[in-house]
Amino acid sequence: MVVNRLKKNHLSVSQICDQGHNVVFSTKDCEIRNSSSGELVAKGVRTPNNIYILNKIQEDKCYLSQIDESWMWHKRLGHASFDKLINIIKINAVRAIQKLFKPNQGVCGPFQHGNQTRTSHKTKEFSTSNPLEIIHVDLCGPTTALTLQGERYFALFVDDYTRMMWVYSIKYKSEAFVCLKNLKALVENEKDSKIKCLRTDRGGEFTSKEFYELCKVHGSERELSPARTPKKNGVVERRN
Repeated sequence: MVVNRLKKNHLSVSQICDQGHNVVFSTKDCEIRNSSSGELVAKGVRTPNNIYILNKIQEDKCYLSQIDESWMWHKRLGHASFDKLINIIKINAVRAIQKLFKPNQGVCGPFQHGNQTRTSHKTKEFSTSNPLEIIHVDLCGPTTALTLQGERYFALFVDDYTRMMWVYSIKYKSEAFVCLKNLKALVENEKDSKIKCLRTDRGGEFTSKEFYELCKVHGSERELSPARTPKKNGVVERRN
């Protein structure tokens, strides 16, 4: 709500009500009346910009919206704590700032949200005793720079026991399945053993029907980390 005589001053409806008045808004205008006598105090019209401008004022009182200077500077300076604000005044670090006081009550919502932290995730400790018992898999990309062959992704495989890593550069995410087949043939032939388990995130390239069919045919177990928690697949994520 705006006073017509003070083009850029906004009225505080809550302060008007605190003075013992009722404010009634309609689609065309608004009225401020004394709650006890019903006498009209002020009246305004609604503009095309959905702002109510008072053009008839009976009482010469000011109901401009007010804000605590301490809270105002708290927001202006990036939600700094009040102890820091008081220290800023002491060392004259900011000009044109008056003496502030630490409010006894009140909580700043944005400040609370900005300082919230996630609780730590307890990661499962794997106790593998042989190579290929668990292979951690992840896909990284797209990268900003292309390889000489035009690849912008790479598939990373990490053996849980030896921490041996294999990296395959690929152009498309769908090629991750081919990388798995090539790696499976390579390591199983070298170690004369089978991949027992594959641990991946829930990316579409790892949850395709091809992946499930390959693991099912060769008897490899699938482990999927929870959605949006890369720390649960940290062995390979840290290497990315």
